[in-house]
Amino acid sequence: MMKTKKTAAKKTVAKKTGQKKAAPKKPASKNAAAQQKKPAAKVKTTPAAPMRGKLLAAEPAPYRVENRNGKAAGLVICDHASFRVPRKLKDLGLKKTFLKRHIGWDIGAEEAALHISSVFDMPAVVAQYSRLVVDLNRAPDYCECMPEVSDNIKIPANAGLSKKDKEKRLNEIYWPYHKAVTRLIDRQVAAKKPPLLLFVHSFTPHMDGELRPWHISVLWKKEEKIAKKVVQTLRAAHPGLLIGENNPYALSGERFAGSSVWRHAEDRNLPYVLVEFRQDLVDTQEKAIEWAEIFIDAVRPVLRDPETFADRKIKSGKN
Repeated sequence: MMKTKKTAAKKTVAKKTGQKKAAPKKPASKNAAAQQKKPAAKVKTTPAAPMRGKLLAAEPAPYRVENRNGKAAGLVICDHASFRVPRKLKDLGLKKTFLKRHIGWDIGAEEAALHISSVFDMPAVVAQYSRLVVDLNRAPDYCECMPEVSDNIKIPANAGLSKKDKEKRLNEIYWPYHKAVTRLIDRQVAAKKPPLLLFVHSFTPHMDGELRPWHISVLWKKEEKIAKKVVQTLRAAHPGLLIGENNPYALSGERFAGSSVWRHAEDRNLPYVLVEFRQDLVDTQEKAIEWAEIFIDAVRPVLRDPETFADRKIKSGKN
């Protein structure tokens, strides 16, 4: 029976990744079969405090927290979950179709992040505004934080932003989001449960004229041992997948000097994994859940390994 199950799993991955062999209807991982019969488990949402700023007056909060009381030593972070734009910014001068493309958000990332949060019983912080309004995964003073151009598409409302307008977006969206992440980390650290941080993103198959063929990618800077363990587990379980290592970009240089990984993990000496799913593979809830399961199975050995959390001098958070 074990041989039959493994064969079915390999055929399903072949279907998802474009290999020639036809795949049965069974999903790629053990837990995914149940997910086809019912949607992802719902977890309790805790709304953020009401915003009093002018930009977000009568608008949703800049973030929401899912599964706040999750018991596992970990936190799921999704910086690019939404393509929402505050009404006062009038869709940044773009057509809605552009906002719904990869430049406006990480397609499928929210569905994957919420499933990971539910399965691992970890809290999750989910951004509620487009990365084009303010990119939470960049330093506040970096040019890509409020980009004027993305993938050769001009963002009219971001051209020549004044210092006052930039500060408004930072004060109402950027800083509240990062302070919420810091508070959740601090709570676990105070409870003697230093968290494993799971940063969930997705990437477009084509960017700036370049092909990005990886099915799933793991990124790191300091935490190479953890990342390599995840990569090795992925390759052992799914030899047909093209696994990226620090693809389609690297967590180095000026571009990521103030990223979420730097701010909440590297600068605090916390263990982490950053995953990137290819967007055409996670563009529906069902597909996002299936690929989330593939990632979940690869992270389990890291969570079970005492060395993941051992001998870490955790630093205080900075915002």
